Amino acid sequence: MTDRPLSPWIDHLRGRLPIALGVALLGVVARLATPPPPARTADAIAGMLGEAIGGAVNPDDFVWEERGGFFSDALLGRRVLFLGVPRAAHPGAAERAPDGRGAADLYRARVRLTRSGRPVSLDGVRNLTGTPLGDDRGLVARGSRVAVTTSAFGVVQGITQIDLGGDGRAGARPLGERLRAAVDGWLETGSVDGASRTEISFDNPPASARLDLVDEGLVMALGPEAVPAALNASTGEVDTGGRDPFVARAHHLPRRVPSLGELAGPSAERLLGPTAAAAVERLALAADRASVRLRAAPAAAYVTRGPASPEPSPEGWPSLWPPPPVAPAVDPPLPGEGAWVLVAPSLPRTLPGIEDDPQRPSSPFAATTLRPDPRRPELHVHLLAIDTRHIRFTLQAGYEAPRPTVGPRGTGQLPYPSTLRGAIGLGASTREPGKPRAGTEALGMVVGGRALVPPRDGAATLGVDLSGRPYFGAWPSGGDAERIPWALWQRPPAASTGAPRAEGSTRFPWALWQGPSLFEAGSAAAPLAILAGPPAERAPASATLSPGDGDELVVERAALCMTDRGFVIHAWGSALDAAALRAALERAGCLAGVSLGRAPDPLGVAFLSPQQDGILTAERLSPAMSIAPPEHAAAASPRPFLFFESRWTHGPPAPDLSLPGESVGWTEDGGAQPPPAWSPAVYAADTVHLGAQVRVHAFAPDRFLFRLRAGSREISPRSAPKLDAEVPAGERQQVLAAIGVGTGRRRGPRGLAVDGTVGLRFRGEGGLLLVRQGRIEIRPAGGAPLGPGADATELPLTADDGRLRPEAREIGTMRRRSAACVLDDGTLLVATTTFDSDEATTEALLDLGCARVVALDRGAHRNAFVHRASGDPALQQTYEETALFAVGVAMPGRARRLAP
Repeated sequence: MTDRPLSPWIDHLRGRLPIALGVALLGVVARLATPPPPARTADAIAGMLGEAIGGAVNPDDFVWEERGGFFSDALLGRRVLFLGVPRAAHPGAAERAPDGRGAADLYRARVRLTRSGRPVSLDGVRNLTGTPLGDDRGLVARGSRVAVTTSAFGVVQGITQIDLGGDGRAGARPLGERLRAAVDGWLETGSVDGASRTEISFDNPPASARLDLVDEGLVMALGPEAVPAALNASTGEVDTGGRDPFVARAHHLPRRVPSLGELAGPSAERLLGPTAAAAVERLALAADRASVRLRAAPAAAYVTRGPASPEPSPEGWPSLWPPPPVAPAVDPPLPGEGAWVLVAPSLPRTLPGIEDDPQRPSSPFAATTLRPDPRRPELHVHLLAIDTRHIRFTLQAGYEAPRPTVGPRGTGQLPYPSTLRGAIGLGASTREPGKPRAGTEALGMVVGGRALVPPRDGAATLGVDLSGRPYFGAWPSGGDAERIPWALWQRPPAASTGAPRAEGSTRFPWALWQGPSLFEAGSAAAPLAILAGPPAERAPASATLSPGDGDELVVERAALCMTDRGFVIHAWGSALDAAALRAALERAGCLAGVSLGRAPDPLGVAFLSPQQDGILTAERLSPAMSIAPPEHAAAASPRPFLFFESRWTHGPPAPDLSLPGESVGWTEDGGAQPPPAWSPAVYAADTVHLGAQVRVHAFAPDRFLFRLRAGSREISPRSAPKLDAEVPAGERQQVLAAIGVGTGRRRGPRGLAVDGTVGLRFRGEGGLLLVRQGRIEIRPAGGAPLGPGADATELPLTADDGRLRPEAREIGTMRRRSAACVLDDGTLLVATTTFDSDEATTEALLDLGCARVVALDRGAHRNAFVHRASGDPALQQTYEETALFAVGVAMPGRARRLAP
């Protein structure tokens, strides 16, 4: 009786005994086929770590973290930090490492160990630095802190200290933020604690650096001389002891808690793979699109100042601001659709000198809305026009994005608050769901003279020069394309020869950001003559928007472009595809532009304003914009931004003229000025050189078209064609200055061409004053083709490469003499005095920063002159001497195209 209940169980086990034995046999076979655990040696563990990353690890390049307890180490594994070189390194990464081993990154992983210390398995690998063009070296660790140097091109690009114990703020956050921070920390470091980062950058990078971690902070020995420096753990600042040849700066990277939407894709990709991540991202985009449809249209965050009436201008001169109305695409149009209204942020903010001047527009911002697609009238685009005459731009990288390929991350810090007006969101991670996460590695960004991500050839580029002028087009630009990459990373001084950098600097003078797609339109209105550069700079004959990832998705999108008048337009829509955005840019009259990205990147415009307590506040142009959140735009930002600031328009276009013990400023020239009246274009200054009183005139760039015309006493061989002596009839009323360049001597006259017609043969000697499309260039003679429609004359070259030439000291008769040069920004400087050589005028121009100077004397030694409209002596329609006429133009916007 007692055995009966057990018999069914025994029968059950007997029936399945063969299966159990088969499973056990398979387990034994599998165990025997598995390679034995690595030996308990540094070489074996390094090989295991290298296999985990698909690369190589040096036995001296890993350190164990502190033990986490017996059960933690036995069940989960002990953490290890190591420097590894992946096999699939970034192209060219090997050349960044001096020993050719390739560029290493800092990794973290968990290794399960036996009781005897033999490694059993490895998982949880995380790349903590991720700089494919930088080589991480000098790994040191102490407690929860770890530090490495990042080198490239033979110098130390930066030093990174990571505290793997987190930032210590977890307990101060709400539960939801703590959970999201834990997930973000696990994704980044493999631990829910996350990490706290401090990065050290150098203005003058050392060739080497040695590190050591102590309780008080990070100790450094920089360069071959082992210059001491220390990162103070309590203050977070670099202490150099008063000797700082490398100009070291420390920046602590704030740790931001990401949103659930930002965590969904990376979490799904880590746990389930890229296919699942693509599905999650598309679901998130669809949910966001549905929420946009359900939400009521929000009110604008700005106040209007009424319809944008044309800016006052003298009779016969065009008014350029605001842009012309945008032709609606949908009939009938909505009330006010396509009509510009001047706007200002509702924040208590004023632009000095604008609101109180009746000659100025009351705001440098104008807005309108547009429905660009007649087949889908529900799609709306918000356009914001920016008057770049009053506004300058500054690019800044975030401390989270873009992730640099070499060296420290961006700071995310704002420009000077006193002039800051607002911020424009830039995308950082747009990609097609399901495709490899190229992220920021695919698009370039250069800020602060350092390439966080190298520019990609042919990519859509937004550039900003030192004056805050924006440029739009495809990278690279112009003939300097081969030289520019040498300036994108900090290098030893010997390697920077010929790099286009600012004088006295070791850094690239521009900032640039590359977007996912490029807009170019040749069908828009013809640009102003002052903006129509040489033929190579003109737009193509058709409109294109280069293909980008996810063009068909109807999501939030934004773009930035320049118009034919040199102004900038920001286009934004909460639900657009790429075709609708392209149509809006075409209708707005854009010549060239870049896509700023699409959802889920935070996009839009935020106005910024300082309060009485000095704290900046931010307000979106429209509450529906995702530029996230406004407080990030008013503090250190995790994402890249294009900031716009007030631009001073009263000052002279050239630097102050100064001599030892003497300072002479510029004053507005007394002659007539081109419009607008609030921004003079001709300034003058007096100084003394070699005992002579020198008068210098400065003609601002983009305010004049220059025409060279032959004088009535100019040498003209019988077989030579007749050269024009007057400017075109349509420009005569706008001539505001005439500058004499003399006449040619009978024997061996210098070359002369007017409007593309060569009247006197060019000899290829001295310097060349060349006028193309109304712009002046000064080159060595014989160094440039004239091209159709160009004016040119050969002149004595009195200075080159910033140095005086012997020709400047040749003694002659005491007479009125002039010399001219062109600054880097296009400013024309003309110096005039009475002297027996050209040395005084040439030295005056060299003191102003000129690199190449020509004497305005074609050979006959005629008296020089600069005549101004409404001045004394009065302007003449023609002259006996060949003259350079300055035809004034209404001041255009400052945006320009990148030359292809």
